[in-house]
Amino acid sequence: MKKKQMPKNKNGQFYFSLFTTLLLLLCFIAPSTICHAQPKEKEVRVFLNNLMQKEHIPGLAYAVVRDGKIETIGTLGKAHIGFNQNVTKNTAFQLASCSKIYCALLLGKLFDNKFLQPNQTLDELIDSVPVEWKKITVQQLAAHQSGIKIANFSKAQNSSMAYKLAAQMPLEYEPGSRDFYVSSDYWVLQYVIEKVTGLTYFNALKKYVLEPLTLNHTYVNNPNIGDLSDFDIIPEQAQEYHWFKKDSTLRINQMWFGATGYSAGGIYSSIENVAKTATLFDKGDFLSAKTKELLSNPVMLTNGKAGSFGLGLIITPDYQGHKLIEHSGGPALADFVRFDKEKLTFIVLTNNRGVYPYLAKALATLYIDGLEMPTLPKGYTAD
Repeated sequence: MKKKQMPKNKNGQFYFSLFTTLLLLLCFIAPSTICHAQPKEKEVRVFLNNLMQKEHIPGLAYAVVRDGKIETIGTLGKAHIGFNQNVTKNTAFQLASCSKIYCALLLGKLFDNKFLQPNQTLDELIDSVPVEWKKITVQQLAAHQSGIKIANFSKAQNSSMAYKLAAQMPLEYEPGSRDFYVSSDYWVLQYVIEKVTGLTYFNALKKYVLEPLTLNHTYVNNPNIGDLSDFDIIPEQAQEYHWFKKDSTLRINQMWFGATGYSAGGIYSSIENVAKTATLFDKGDFLSAKTKELLSNPVMLTNGKAGSFGLGLIITPDYQGHKLIEHSGGPALADFVRFDKEKLTFIVLTNNRGVYPYLAKALATLYIDGLEMPTLPKGYTAD
């Protein structure tokens, strides 16, 4: 007996063909957002292991965040060589200047909660400011545009003392006319934050950022520096090292930041916690849309041109054709790079502070088609 043939659904065939065609077209039209290379975990680990060998990095943690979701987290090597301690997802790495990511989130939350406004001036916030400081805005401090020369903050016991030391320094340029990274900006900014919240900087960070986001592996060590220095104990802290080329030796290298400058550097954090901060650019309502724009775009100079910094972060308008939102610290204890249009963030944390900060951009070459390895400074070698 002949089997009965099912009738062909011409409409169904048509719509299936149309769907397939559209999908293929999208892959050609928008390869940067849809058809990225998706490397296997083994490929990523081999790639990073090779860089660790080349750069003498004992331990490393990495993450890839895509469109508000943590896609990949991995760990390699040793957090502490002496104790043979492996890096884990909870290992707390020194972020150094990459700590400004947390300051940016705190500022954003204070803007949204009306403690501060981006264009508020120091004259509105602080009594008896130096005359030439009066029109400096909160946003200009965050974008390194104040012009206040860097002071010697090692003598400061608290933020009030740090502010007074900064107030003795001359302006190197008219506020807002340019930007310059090495300045007193973040010590003054920390003083302002503590003044408006009534809390120490790290307690304000805990209350408005870390606790609401459940970031339970982010710390400071509150150093007392002297002939006999002491620090708070940080759970699962990675030991910092430095490779000395001349002697071909890896040595312990303690990097510390005073409590008066935690807005600028000195936060310890795990790869999971830093990766969570990257999700906030694209997900949820922790920050308002208006405040997210401040994080993602440069603060304008008074001449109408774009500055180099947004709210605490470096804005690179054209890196191999891509807009980046980034920061590093140590110089390469922490490396955070967001490819803004692609909604892709790459994070690499290490415990060798002497490496040039290129590891996050190098990792990105495995994920973004056509991206080339970053150019290193002339004469830079790890050996």
